[in-house]
Amino acid sequence: MKKYQIEIPESAKEILDLENMDYSMQLEHNSILVRPSNVIDLIPQIHFWWYGALALISACAFLIYALTNHLHLVPLSGYNSIAAASIILSALCGTFLFAVTFIVQKIKEKGPAKAFTWRSLPPLIVACAMIIVFIMLALYWLFGELFKGLQLDIYTSTVLVFIAVAMVDYLMINLAMTISPGIITNLMTIMIVGGVGFSMLTNSTKDWWKYNFSFLGTAKNSTHLSFNITLVFSGLLLMILVDYLFVNLNRKYKGWKINILRGLLSALGVCMACIGLFPNNPQFHILHDRISMWLVYLLLILIITVRWLLPEVTKEFLKVSYIIGAVMSIDYIVFKAFTYLSLTAFELIAFILAFGWVLLVLQYIENLVKNNVRIFPVTIKVMPEDSAQRTKTI
Repeated sequence: MKKYQIEIPESAKEILDLENMDYSMQLEHNSILVRPSNVIDLIPQIHFWWYGALALISACAFLIYALTNHLHLVPLSGYNSIAAASIILSALCGTFLFAVTFIVQKIKEKGPAKAFTWRSLPPLIVACAMIIVFIMLALYWLFGELFKGLQLDIYTSTVLVFIAVAMVDYLMINLAMTISPGIITNLMTIMIVGGVGFSMLTNSTKDWWKYNFSFLGTAKNSTHLSFNITLVFSGLLLMILVDYLFVNLNRKYKGWKINILRGLLSALGVCMACIGLFPNNPQFHILHDRISMWLVYLLLILIITVRWLLPEVTKEFLKVSYIIGAVMSIDYIVFKAFTYLSLTAFELIAFILAFGWVLLVLQYIENLVKNNVRIFPVTIKVMPEDSAQRTKTI
């Protein structure tokens, strides 16, 4: 049996931790994959005290609050409830631990956080806080419907608060240690769907849909603040994602076309944020409408020019893009010329199509970035069968 030895360049050796970690080789479709021998080395190691300490402090604070306010029985939902304590403490502790973990990784230049810029941290923190609140609100609303009128003693309530905070803290630390463009896209999607859905379900005017989609962001809606904040930070997340993707994309694809595509997508994020920053109230009505139209114009320009601006674009992607553009045009004509659709229906259809197309573009660019990996030349040498030379396994 012949034996082979793989030689790697010095530049690759500097990246691999050959002294402290063992590597193994795996064959996949006529390719050689080198990875750590122990799969656990690929999984983020999160010690209990990282997330358990703050959860324990939060539970103790809740217990002290319950005792000082003579809450012998604590309701599951409502004011002074398990739900209220869990949501507030989880949002505070979870976002704090996310920020600390992100900063530590950034300073030490470890993990995926090192590839993000410092300016991406504040919007990510706010996005994490909002998503924690949205998800916790939904969960406790469901529990409240299943166990109406449930009240528990303060010690059982304290344990439940501890579990809720500990779980969120663990997830936030794990998120900071594994953050990626795909995760940011999911965060943006959850934030938009969660924020808009929350505003629809909890607004004070149940027949809001008779007006327009922008009504959710006006002062007439009791939950306008959550709707507008959702749009502002969704736009910021889009800009963060574009910034990260194009910094990595520029390593392989250069030129004015890439810069124009980056500028158009960034402008799309700015318009989305400004729509939430300037809601459709009387004092901002004209500005709000103009920004909304700029958003539509930018999207149409992107759909038309993506053939020339996006690197290695496929025919299938262009077909989907043109179909979405055509449906949006038909949607506008049916609304404007024939008045068949209401303003709310027109805006909702346009919003869903536009958001879906933006997600497709981001996913396409993310795949280009993933394929743009560093390639090192290697040499495979045949070793004599009787060779007793001991080599480092990689």
